[in-house]
Amino acid sequence: MGPDPSVVEESGRKPQNLELAIEYMQGLFGRITRDRTGYLALQELRLEAVRRPELRTALTRTISENLERDIGFHLDSGLPGDRSTVLMLYLAMDALIVEHLTLPGVLDGVDTERLVADLVTRAVATPDA
Repeated sequence: MGPDPSVVEESGRKPQNLELAIEYMQGLFGRITRDRTGYLALQELRLEAVRRPELRTALTRTISENLERDIGFHLDSGLPGDRSTVLMLYLAMDALIVEHLTLPGVLDGVDTERLVADLVTRAVATPDA
């Protein structure tokens, strides 16, 4: 469900700013929306992991490693925000994606592209000193 490596390479030559972070998250939302079946299969696997401890162990390790890789990418690339920012985006995007794919009527009329931009903007905002 990750971006094409050529897209990542091209993005690496752009300024690592808020606009690029928004572009990354909108790209993620678009890819997953297009691969609905794959993402929902992952959710089914998560539910099965609740019932099967050995699967839970393996899936927890895989998801944790992927999350750490994403955090490392974000921090190493110089995108705005810190570890907490990436965790907030991970959780917010996951909830948005689950809602969008499982009960799309809940978000009828919501401009998801704008919503993703708002999520990213607020997650990377620094509090006033």
